[in-house]
Amino acid sequence: MRIKQYFLARSESAFLAALEASLPSGYRVFPNVRLNDLFFITTKHPGQQKGTYARLRDKHVDFLVVALPEHRPVLAIELDGASHDNVQQQYRDAVKDVAFRSAGLPLIRLRAEVTHTPASLRIVLGEHLSIGRAHA
Repeated sequence: MRIKQYFLARSESAFLAALEASLPSGYRVFPNVRLNDLFFITTKHPGQQKGTYARLRDKHVDFLVVALPEHRPVLAIELDGASHDNVQQQYRDAVKDVAFRSAGLPLIRLRAEVTHTPASLRIVLGEHLSIGRAHA
């Protein structure tokens, strides 16, 4: 076994830099967060818990924005590339969308092919963090 040379792809690294630059103080970004580390699975029927866990197992969100100092999840971001246009990936994306919606945590989907800048991200994030107007 050996260590990968890069933890993030070049495009993910560039996006992370723009995302970090777009946030005001008091927020932090974590890349590649497993959904099972983010959500508690709660159901009214105990038998559904295993099925829900299985659907979330091995899934992650590209970027998670948390509020400091308590590291409270505020929103998540998915960078959707061309692979997200196929039917099988769209099903996996729908499972993820339902998980975020049921937990009440915003999931923002952005196209990976677009160049995202701190200014463009402030506009998108401003809707969720109230930073667009105050920190533009």
